[in-house]
Amino acid sequence: MVSEPSEPANRHVWVRDHGQYAPPQPGLVIGWQHSPVHKITDSSWTALVLVSPFDGAVLVEWVNADRLNPISDPTPADGP
Repeated sequence: MVSEPSEPANRHVWVRDHGQYAPPQPGLVIGWQHSPVHKITDSSWTALVLVSPFDGAVLVEWVNADRLNPISDPTPADGP
């Protein structure tokens, strides 16, 4: 049985980029979907996330759940 992740009280997240040295970006989760696992290390859930990579730009993309960290602090742990 597959169950959807429970909706967090705070839907703001840090989105880690694919690159090892790229700083995390703030994002907003707007939806979830169950997806097939392609690698054993991948999460089976993806989130539809709104991200603003720079001023004046907005991206909406599906992101693996393992690249997301809930924002509980205004600065990311490995960021500036």
